[in-house]
Amino acid sequence: MSSVAERVVGRKLLQTYGALGSLSAMSDQQVLRVVNALVERDRQLASRWDCDVPGCDGLPHEGWLHHHARAAQRPPSGEWSEWLMMTGRGWGKTRTAAEMVRKWAETPGLQIAVLAKSASLVREICFESPKSGLLAVIPAEEQVKYTAGGGPGGLALTLRNGTVIYGFSAEVPDNIRGWAFDKAWCDEYAAWPKRVAQETYDMLWFCLREATAPQVVLSTTPKALAHIKKLVRKGQETPETVVITRGHTDENKENLSPVALRKIYGDYEGTRLGRQELAGQLLEDVEGALWQQWMLDGDGFRAAAPPLDRLVVGVDPAVTSEEGSDLTAMVVAGRNTRIGLYSPDLPEAFVLHAEQDRFTPQQAMLRAAELYRKFQADAVVIEANNGGEYLPTVMRMVAPDVPVRVVHATRDKRARAAPVASLYEQGRVHHSGPVQMMSPLEEQMLTYTGAPGEKSPDLLDAAVWAIWDLMLDAASGGVTVTDRRLQR
Repeated sequence: MSSVAERVVGRKLLQTYGALGSLSAMSDQQVLRVVNALVERDRQLASRWDCDVPGCDGLPHEGWLHHHARAAQRPPSGEWSEWLMMTGRGWGKTRTAAEMVRKWAETPGLQIAVLAKSASLVREICFESPKSGLLAVIPAEEQVKYTAGGGPGGLALTLRNGTVIYGFSAEVPDNIRGWAFDKAWCDEYAAWPKRVAQETYDMLWFCLREATAPQVVLSTTPKALAHIKKLVRKGQETPETVVITRGHTDENKENLSPVALRKIYGDYEGTRLGRQELAGQLLEDVEGALWQQWMLDGDGFRAAAPPLDRLVVGVDPAVTSEEGSDLTAMVVAGRNTRIGLYSPDLPEAFVLHAEQDRFTPQQAMLRAAELYRKFQADAVVIEANNGGEYLPTVMRMVAPDVPVRVVHATRDKRARAAPVASLYEQGRVHHSGPVQMMSPLEEQMLTYTGAPGEKSPDLLDAAVWAIWDLMLDAASGGVTVTDRRLQR
């Protein structure tokens, strides 16, 4: 840059910052030094995270001309040991946790652990995320060396003051055995492998045994899993040491894409999953319910359907179609017998479509025939016990080309639904339809107990009949499963 350009830039910056002094008395080199100092000061100011304005919304204000921490994102006060941020997607959990690590790392000579679901996620999200990762949050001049090698401890960021931040996968508890840490960050704790999540977390605390003031920050979207509920109970019993921060996606909307928000709200708002993923609510299981939330949270539960060997439309008919009567429910599901896709050596079912409405018998059969053709199904399965004995006749009248299988409930409702719930428990049923469509069915599953006098929900019944036909009925090639619930 020429000396003239430097002087012009210098004048503008000096005027902007209200700097004193006579420019005419400065050499070009002096002006450039002032400019560089002002630029560096501006960069330092823009890297600050939490101000002291009560209830701050994180938007620019006097003295803080950049977006920064909202009041809820500031570290808790007091002598806490665990800070659980259990909030909706996009709330700012990752950035907040990274800023907490940055604050810890200002103390020389610390050993800080960062754990995530897998080695790739701890590297890509916690360290290398361009906006909220540690490499972006911690000033570059403080960083001495970053290594992203394999193996436990191979991912490490060394700082100028001697503090080292290590990254680990939470998949194997022994990954951190023998280490000694002062602080730790657990990212997406609810997504850790359920089988070892609690064991890994317990091992982490063994690694903090020598710390002067051990602290762990946990950032996660909530799920009703045992290790999450245990930590929440601790927070309720000892809120001074286990601090829980809850929050909604909407709180951070100023920093999120309006287009993405419209899409997310369109898919999730008003659904049970939306209360978890957007509002950050911990959805507790209904006591005695056949289905539990963890069954619907597993890897691969929401999966695109592969080629299917058999596909049916399950129909739970209403006795009448008057206002206030039950709804007629229809669920489309298919079976895949290409062994080993998700569960080794066992066929799996995929729910593709679920709907319920008030139909006349003719309207119901026309709609069932429409779904049969749309999904190229093999049959329509109709429950006859609930006043539906005449529906096959109606189907022959309106759609004689559609094959119908009539099923009769020979067991009580809970006993009929329990083997299907067992298939969900084994991870052998997947939901492939849009979340908004699947949400009413999932709500019915998660709240149905089968207690005496409890009405069996329409969509749930339709799904049970479809999956029975695909997976449990020997007449249609289904595979018998042992239901441990009934044994107990």
